[in-house]
Amino acid sequence: MNDADRPPSLSWFFFGWSGRVSRMPFALGWGFWLMLVSAFLTQLVMTPHEEPMFAVWTMLFLAVGVVSSISTVMLSVKRLHDMALPSPLVLCLFVPAVSLFALVAFLVWPGTPGANAHGAVTNRPRE
Repeated sequence: MNDADRPPSLSWFFFGWSGRVSRMPFALGWGFWLMLVSAFLTQLVMTPHEEPMFAVWTMLFLAVGVVSSISTVMLSVKRLHDMALPSPLVLCLFVPAVSLFALVAFLVWPGTPGANAHGAVTNRPRE
């Protein structure tokens, strides 16, 4: 199996910088991190503060929060690549008044049909 036929890895999908991601995988990636962070937050809230596991759940929640933040930035950069927009626009996700609108735009704005400067096809790393 040559490299063009091999499906992209999950490490590229969640943490890769190059290539393009279409709307549906982008939404699924954000949904994955939202559910994972929500599960850890639920465990954290349900654990009494006096129990030793509260500290463990707090550290795990913070770790998942950091990893999910990095991953969603990488997903958003690849989504911007698919829309043929510059990567620094990902900073819109960090502006509170703009972030919700930026995320909705990333979810509904169609990608560039055909090849662009960031790859020949969507949902693949740049070759």
